[in-house]
Parts: sequence; C-alpha cells; structure tokens
Amino acid sequence: MSSENSSKVDMVKNIGSSIVGLQKDNPKVFYGGLVVLFLAFLFLLTGSEPEDAPQMNLSLVKGQSYTINNPNGGSVLLLAKPMMGSADSGDEMNVCLVEAGTPVQYTDQTIVSYLHFVKVTVTSGECQGKSGWTSKINLSQ
Repeated sequence: MSSENSSKVDMVKNIGSSIVGLQKDNPKVFYGGLVVLFLAFLFLLTGSEPEDAPQMNLSLVKGQSYTINNPNGGSVLLLAKPMMGSADSGDEMNVCLVEAGTPVQYTDQTIVSYLHFVKVTVTSGECQGKSGWTSKINLSQ
C-alpha cells in the first residue's frame, strides 16, 4: 500500500476514533450533532415551492375581476400605500377591511422590498368602490 493511501486510512481511523471518543466523553455534543445533521437532511428533502406559489404566478390583467382571500384566514386589510400593514397602521393608511371571498377588480401592481403588492378596487360589499393595496397572495381567480 502506498504511503498516500496509508495516510488517508490513518486519517479516517483518527476521525472514527474521535467520534467514538466524543460519544463516550461528551454525549450531549455527539447526539446534538446527530440531530443537527438530521435536521439539515430533512430541510434539504422538503425543499419544495412555497404554498403561495400559485398566487405569485397568477397572471393579472388590468380591469379583470378576482376574489380577495387571506391564505391565513380572515379578512384582508386594504392600505393606502403598498406596504406591510396592520390594523394599527393608522386611520390614514387603512382604507378598508375586506371580507374574504369579496370580488375585486385589479388595477395595478408593484414590488416593494421584494414583496409583490396589487392595487384593487372592491366591487361589492361594505367596501364597495374603495381602492387600496394588498399583498398579491391575497388574490385568486
């Protein structure tokens, strides 16, 4: 056996004995490392498209009617500007709280900090006639 192969074999033996020694001397680190490797493997296995991918790929046509739905459930807040907002954003920013399933008409879209926003006009319900911005994932056909 050549000296290069011999040194590789010795290196593998040293690594193996280090791992066995770690298991005996510090089992918390050993098993913690195994958990980290398992989680990394699991993360790589589950690398699929996000659940909102169909909405993000939705081809929007100006003037077309869509339905507004919050993928997390509940109503959708329309805002005066394309931004992340909440009910605490302030009255000057909040246009209207639209119930899920309400038809809207698409008028515009933009991207702010890598987030896709659409401007819609509500065509029925309590917010009828009001126009505002929401996340693109809130639209469906």
